[in-house]
Amino acid sequence: MTQMFTIPSNTILVIGFLIVAITIGYVIYGCVKGWENVTKDYKQKKQELTIDG
Repeated sequence: MTQMFTIPSNTILVIGFLIVAITIGYVIYGCVKGWENVTKDYKQKKQELTIDG
């Protein structure tokens, strides 16, 4: 059976780890720096749309 390509070992593990590490780092950075400084529209966020059904 011929394969078109193979993913090197642990590539998906490394990519997943990087995504998790970047996300955790961003949350920690936001908590330390203050969300008002990290996301400029944090305080200007409008009322969320809710649909009652």
